[in-house]
Amino acid sequence: MLTLLLLLTSAQPLPPNHPAPTGNAPPSADELLGKLDATPGLKERDKTFEIAASLARLYFGAGRYQGAQLYYRQALEKTKVARERYLSLRAQLKGNETAPDCAPSEALQLEAAVALAAKKKGAAAAACLKTALAPAREVEVLLGDAYFLGKDVSSALATWDSALALFDDNHDARYARAAALLDSRGEDVEVLKQVQAELTRVLKDAPAFPKAANAKRLLARTEAAISSGGLLKVGVSREDVQALAPAAPRQPGQAPVLTKEVMEAFQNAPRTPEMDENFKKLVEGAEVSLAGGRFQEALDAYKQVMPFQPDNPRLRAGMAWTMVKLNRQPMADNVWRVAAGSPEAIDALAATLKEKGDGEGARAVLQRLRETVPGYSPKTDVSK
Repeated sequence: MLTLLLLLTSAQPLPPNHPAPTGNAPPSADELLGKLDATPGLKERDKTFEIAASLARLYFGAGRYQGAQLYYRQALEKTKVARERYLSLRAQLKGNETAPDCAPSEALQLEAAVALAAKKKGAAAAACLKTALAPAREVEVLLGDAYFLGKDVSSALATWDSALALFDDNHDARYARAAALLDSRGEDVEVLKQVQAELTRVLKDAPAFPKAANAKRLLARTEAAISSGGLLKVGVSREDVQALAPAAPRQPGQAPVLTKEVMEAFQNAPRTPEMDENFKKLVEGAEVSLAGGRFQEALDAYKQVMPFQPDNPRLRAGMAWTMVKLNRQPMADNVWRVAAGSPEAIDALAATLKEKGDGEGARAVLQRLRETVPGYSPKTDVSK
């Protein structure tokens, strides 16, 4: 569950009867990325395809193209064995891939699909691998986009070529490749003819393609450029063409759209013992600040841990009480309800506050807990 993170970022609707939080801006993407940048060994550590791809999308959305390139490459590296096996089988089949697709349960993971393909023959094996490789379609296109937006056109073109070698019907890759060629080599008539052929094929094979309108505009400009002997000779500026190329996302510094996928990238980011120890120290320090009445200081510490451990009951309890003390309504009530799902953690918070000299705070925490979860019997004795 990502309930606490969802509440604090307002990224998803709240459960029924929960008023929407107001007046608290979500953290900026740059703040979130700063936490990832500071994670020891994150770049080098092994990751699943899903985690690497999610991290890449986060960096891409922030305009951090080198970071996006790194994590997209890591994601695609996870497809290498399945990819090589699939291409080999496809070559043997010579395009005769008539076997039905694998059932979803048979190809949830690339490794499982490779193992399954080893037990099957011919088209059946190829079908399993093709099903498992489906997520690579978009990721490889986005890697090409990241290269293009990072001003590395040659790597972008090579990446889109690779995407088309895997799936010839990858219309996004074909369109992106054509747009990049038109932008970078629009004065070469032979290249313009390639672009014309590619765009014509996209519009023929996929008339409902989401970028069909742009493809038609590019095709018209390409045909005019061919007739005139070059793009600039028809009065079309490079800026006009670039406007139709892969669009850059938001400007760095703007608040991101914190989707569930993005938040899971934080929650599932590979951990190190040093990282977990640092989180523990931050939570302990927040509790010291909370007992001392330094509520904003406590909240700042909790927020450093929250993107990575949104389901930590101890963190939930402390952050909930901190927001209550800061009177961050109505969000404080929402977060408290989430924390009350683990009443023993709130009970433990009361014990911590009492131990650190905040007896009044401990009694107030338990009083609110009793009102919120009347069926729970606190273990902490605050009578003395």
